[in-house]
Amino acid sequence: MKSYHHILVPIDGSDYAKQALQHAIDIAKLTGASITLLNVANMADIINQFSQMENTSELTIDELSATAQANSTGLLKEFASLVPTSIPVQSLFELSAPEVSILQEQKALPADLICMGRGSKQPLKNFLLGSVSTYVITHAPCPVLLAHDEKKGPYRHILVPVDGSESSLQALKQAEILAKGDQASLTVLYVASISDSLHDTAVPNTMEPHKLQELAAHMRSKGHNAFLLCQEQLSSDLPLQCLYKIGSPGPVILQTAADIDTDLIVMGSRGLNRIQSVLLGSVGRYVASHSGLPVLIIR
Repeated sequence: MKSYHHILVPIDGSDYAKQALQHAIDIAKLTGASITLLNVANMADIINQFSQMENTSELTIDELSATAQANSTGLLKEFASLVPTSIPVQSLFELSAPEVSILQEQKALPADLICMGRGSKQPLKNFLLGSVSTYVITHAPCPVLLAHDEKKGPYRHILVPVDGSESSLQALKQAEILAKGDQASLTVLYVASISDSLHDTAVPNTMEPHKLQELAAHMRSKGHNAFLLCQEQLSSDLPLQCLYKIGSPGPVILQTAADIDTDLIVMGSRGLNRIQSVLLGSVGRYVASHSGLPVLIIR
């Protein structure tokens, strides 16, 4: 079973970045991973400052870059001091586009987990939200954890949306590692979407009672098969709660997380549906954007 060995944490000095670091620290304690802190001075911001200056010289952009690096040095030291001495930690500074640097450093290290915040101190363009986080979760070849609020102790209840795909089963395996380490409960959720089910069955879109029964039976069968696959993947000593619900996947996932007091959602990045994956695209972005909980997206 895969564990984590090297965790990359992009930081910008915000509380969101500190929350992401806390998740990284706790996961590193469970898995023995090392941590790399990455601060990226946005090249576009520096060039923008340079272009707005009335009195410039050949040294101006170098001075701006040196100032950015000096600020970064203090920030990286502050964040490194939050990491327990038992966890190996290194710090990196880059002058580039944040999303590009994050993926480049992930590959160079290589890191097998990225923990990043979902907010930023920057008012005009969020470093760790919006386009950057969307780009990272879309293109990163490794799992990405998006943190939103303060982590309060160990994980206690982990929710894993599943659809029977290999990606969702990989998510379940990673959730098992965290659940065992923190002695958390583990719940798998299968959301049957009527619109998706109509695409992959011969049942017509009709209100005839016997056709609706066929559709309902088809959806229950898919959910049952997904649960069987989940149980085959897990250790026999880990209790597993299985929930089956019908509805729109994104809102149902968030409502279920609230109902069962979840403190971490772990999702696969690809699902079975070739038209619209339950665990990618609009649903994955919906959960990552609207959840007040940390969301771990598994590749």
